[in-house]
Amino acid sequence: MEPSDSSFDLVVAGFGPILMDIVGPLLKGLKVLLIRTGEELEALVDNYEANSGLKALVSAEVNCLSQLEVAQLLSSSFTGAEIVFVTLEKSQFNVKELKKNGFTDCYLLPTDSQYLTDFITNVRARTSGGSIRRFKSVKVIDIQPGVDLPFELMTYLPLNNKYVVLTGSGKLSDKKAALLKRQHVNSVFIDSNQIEKFYEFTADRLIAMTDVSNNSVSQTERAELLRSSVRELYHSVLDPSHGANEFTHGRDLLEQSKKVVESYVQKKTGIDLKACLESMLGEGDDSYSHAQTVSTLASLLSMGTGIGQPEDLAIAGLFHDIGITGMAELISPLETDRLSDDEKAVYFQHPRTSLNLLKEKRISVPPAVFEIIEKHHERMDGKGFPAGLAAHRIPEEAHLLAYADALEFLSRTRRGQPRLTSREIHKVISSKLSLNPEVTHKVGKFLEI
Repeated sequence: MEPSDSSFDLVVAGFGPILMDIVGPLLKGLKVLLIRTGEELEALVDNYEANSGLKALVSAEVNCLSQLEVAQLLSSSFTGAEIVFVTLEKSQFNVKELKKNGFTDCYLLPTDSQYLTDFITNVRARTSGGSIRRFKSVKVIDIQPGVDLPFELMTYLPLNNKYVVLTGSGKLSDKKAALLKRQHVNSVFIDSNQIEKFYEFTADRLIAMTDVSNNSVSQTERAELLRSSVRELYHSVLDPSHGANEFTHGRDLLEQSKKVVESYVQKKTGIDLKACLESMLGEGDDSYSHAQTVSTLASLLSMGTGIGQPEDLAIAGLFHDIGITGMAELISPLETDRLSDDEKAVYFQHPRTSLNLLKEKRISVPPAVFEIIEKHHERMDGKGFPAGLAAHRIPEEAHLLAYADALEFLSRTRRGQPRLTSREIHKVISSKLSLNPEVTHKVGKFLEI
């Protein structure tokens, strides 16, 4: 496509064969303008009518122009353009420098795979003229049964792979609300075009119910803020030039992680720990949501079983998978059989890689946290990793984190598969992960299964 043809949907610049193989399937059906040379980039700037709708994905250099120069040129030529840096190489992931030079966001794959998918989905929806609907998940707890809703509420049926309307009458009925609760469905969906109406609705309801200020936020917004906080923290740790080997930076990162954890580690009396835990299930579908959810689950399991310190489990859960790089997706230890030999080599070492990242950034977490992360994939039968330790050398806290990790994966909603109940999940974990039987017994007793 010639740059003078303004009918393209997305600019893709500097993508090599490996990255294009990964991203290519996501681009099917879109009109993509590929930029491979400096001349093509200059032609785009000279001939494409400037407007605020330009969307671009940029990776490596384009001829003699670095990715920073590409971003500078595009951002200065197209006001309001969205220019996203995409890479598989952690060594290139200098987030602070990239954003300073014109990138609006930065994606390190596979960690940011869901963000890349969402970005391309948004481009596709914008160019479809309304024929493609995008759905946004919201927490069921933010929707009161019997109340008039200014938006249509949907639920997702994984076996049928379709969304169906929940609120034909404009309200969520008590009967349907009870059904969602019985099925442990914690999130429902609205059209993304209606999200502002949802935020206005929940803000008005919070004020009416609690007579508090506008600073109150819904559980949906709170979860989004937490996810953003975890992502910002991960980017700070993964950025190779951001305060590397500086003690003060490590201290700042530790304080940042503690603030994230404090927002969901609850030690109040009188709260229903089991209900809090169940409300978290089925929510995560990306690296940051996974880290946030596992961290929360591990801390709640710690409080419910009396195993370990909730703060230690929360910090360990937050960082347990940060060392996974070079793989197409984040997977469960129950799925390692489908990995290639190269992927297995990476996956089986990720607990140590995670620890090395924390050490490089001088994040001084308690020794117990390091041990929990290092040993959370070790097994009682000695077939775990990375060291294949004997049973007596694996602390209960590590297996509690392993339970939380598997619980998050198994509770996810998957296309074409029925949702698993808590009892079914507990049975899978107990029979297949070779965890300390005392840990699984205490968890089962806490969850009443």
